This record gives sequence, C-alpha cells and structure tokens, in this order.
Amino acid sequence: LQPQNLACDVDEQACYLDTCKRFDSAEVAKTYRIRKNVLTARNRREWDCILRGLQTIPAGASVLDLPCGSGRLEPLLEQQGYQVTAADYSEHMVETARLSYLENRGKTELPETLRFVQTDVMRMGFETDEFDGVICNRLLHHYPTSGLRQRVLRECARVSRGVVIISYFDNLAFSSLRFHMKNLLLSRKPTDRVPIWFHILKRDLAAAGLRCTATYRVRYGLSPQTYLRLEHI
Repeated sequence: LQPQNLACDVDEQACYLDTCKRFDSAEVAKTYRIRKNVLTARNRREWDCILRGLQTIPAGASVLDLPCGSGRLEPLLEQQGYQVTAADYSEHMVETARLSYLENRGKTELPETLRFVQTDVMRMGFETDEFDGVICNRLLHHYPTSGLRQRVLRECARVSRGVVIISYFDNLAFSSLRFHMKNLLLSRKPTDRVPIWFHILKRDLAAAGLRCTATYRVRYGLSPQTYLRLEHI
C-alpha cells in the first residue's frame, strides 16, 4: 500500500507521510502490542468512552475500527457481538493485530465476524455506507491541520451509515496547558499530538457533514484525550 497523493500543501503532505512512516514497521507494531494490549486503568477509561458512544449500535451490527493498531479494541468489540472490520495503513500493525487475536484466543482461524484489512484512512477501500458504525481512535491528534482532519472525517462519514466515534486531544485539560507551556519555553512549534479547542474541531466536523451528539472525557480536566459521538448532519 502506497501513501496517497493528497493534493494539498507541502507541509500537510509531509505530516501525512511522516505519520504513515512512523507507525509502519514491525518493530513499532511489536512495541505497540506489548505496551497497548494490556488491561490498564487508562485503557478501561478509553474503552468505557467508546462503548458509551456505541451504545445505540445493536449486536450484529457492522463496526469498523480504523486505525486498529495492534488490535487492542477487537476483543472489546467482539464481546459486544459486532461484525468487526479491523483496518490499518500499516501491514505490520494489521498482521500483529491478527496474530495477537489468534494467540490470545488459542485459535488458528478467525471467526466469520472478524476480518483484518490493510487500507488508508485518507482513501478507504470500502463502499459508501458499508458500516453501521466507525471508530477512529487515537489518530486525529497526529494531524495538526484542519485540512488533514477533514479528509479523515469525510472518509469516516462516507463509509458509515450510522455513528462515527473519534478521539482527539482537547485544550481543556491540565496536560494540554503543560504541553503548550513546555513548547513555548523551548521556543518550539509542535507538529504532533497537539491539543486543540473544540470550536476548531467543530468547524472540521461541519465541513465533513458531521455533528457532535455526545462528548466523553477520559479524565476530565486532567487528560486531553476526549471522545466524540458523531452523526450525519
């Protein structure tokens, strides 16, 4: 899978390519599996936010998890009875997620309700309205511009006939203040994991034909990690 030509400015294309490259290696996928696929208080809080966002999606519905990373959400989604498609740009992440699932379940074949696919969030290889719900977890904070965020959001909206669950880093948190102060003191302009204000993201949502119907904060006032439940306008 080759990176897309986004037909955007040089800085946005460079940011997109850098994000693709940073996460597309066997070593990073292995590290993610070791660090992320464990039951921690942080994971529990994130999973709770995601499940609250999906509470109107019934068992048997089709749900896309993109990017799936090393597969930490798949057991959770399977428990809810969903037909799950786990996808990622990185073939290493996809394979790690698939093997992790099989090993943890002691199986040699995937169930019919679960598939792993390699695709690019900027131009997904899925049909319009293919899924009842889409989860875009821990991705948007890697894209500091509205142009990149809107491309992701438009694709999520296109393939979902129901809700879209996203996460982003919100400025309304102590960690966000510390992030900005640190970069200010170092005279450094951050280009990754940058917290933003909701009113800025709200404009991106509107441009993608989406509106926020619920907000779930991982740790209110402390963590910037925030989940939104989105629906079509």
